[in-house]
Amino acid sequence: MEKLTLLLTFSLFTVFGFTQNLPEIFSSIQVKMKDGHSPPEMTNYIKDLNRGLDKFGRGVQFWMSYGDRGERKQQLVYGFAFDFKANRDYYFPIPDDNSDNGNPQFQALAQKMANAGYSVNQDIMEEDPYTDWVCVGFDKLINPQLGGLVAVRGLPLKSGVEMDFEKFVTSELYPAFSKNMEGLDAYVYKGDRGAGKGSYIFLWSFDTVQRRNSYFPTEEGDPSEAFNKAYESVSAVMDKLNSFISEEATSVPFTDYVRVDVGQ
Repeated sequence: MEKLTLLLTFSLFTVFGFTQNLPEIFSSIQVKMKDGHSPPEMTNYIKDLNRGLDKFGRGVQFWMSYGDRGERKQQLVYGFAFDFKANRDYYFPIPDDNSDNGNPQFQALAQKMANAGYSVNQDIMEEDPYTDWVCVGFDKLINPQLGGLVAVRGLPLKSGVEMDFEKFVTSELYPAFSKNMEGLDAYVYKGDRGAGKGSYIFLWSFDTVQRRNSYFPTEEGDPSEAFNKAYESVSAVMDKLNSFISEEATSVPFTDYVRVDVGQ
C-alpha cells in the first residue's frame, strides 16, 4: 500500500457498518487532481468504489476530506479506513509489498469489483506518500464518534516517553474530553506504516462544522468565550499533554478537514 496509484493498478470516513464510526486504522494520502479532472469527479469515483466495497469487502471503505482551515487549506486528502486493524492486515499483510502476489486477498477483492463493473482503474489524481495511522487505546474507547470536521496536528513527542504517553492518552485524555467537551472529542493516532511511521497525530473531532465555528469563529483560531469556558474542564489534562511533547500543541501547524460524503 505504497501509494493509492499502486493500489489502483491492482484495481480497484463515515459509517463503517457498525455503530462505532471511528476506524481503528486509516491511511491518509494528500492528493492533487490531474489536469482535466475535478474533485466532483473524484468524489463520484470514490462513491462507486465504496459501493463495491460495501458489496464485496470486509471492514474497509474509502474516505475523503478537504482542508477548510490551516496548513493544507483547500487541499484534498483521502485513503482507506478499516474498522479494525485486523482487516487492514488481512488485505495488506506485508508493509509496502506491492508485488504481484503480495496482497492476494486485496487482489481477489479488486477482481470481484472489476468483474461486477465497478470502475477501479481510473487515473485522475497524483498522490503523496501514504501513512497508515492506528488509534492509540482503541480497545478502551466506548462508542467513539467521528464528527463532520476533524482538526489534525502533529505531536512531536520527547524522546523515550512513548509508553507513558500512550497510557496517559487512554486513561486521562480520552475520558476528559468525552465527559466534559460538548460536541468535541479527542483522539491520538500513531503512524504504523509509511512516511509517518512512528510519529503521532492529535485529532479534535467536532460533531459539526457549526460546532467548530462556535468554538473557533475565525480562521486565525482565536477561541470563543464558549470554548474557553468549556476548556477549563480539560485544561489540566491538556497541560499534561504538553509535558510529553517538545513544543506547545497549539504551536504545531494544523489543518481542519471537512469530511466529504463519499458514501461510507
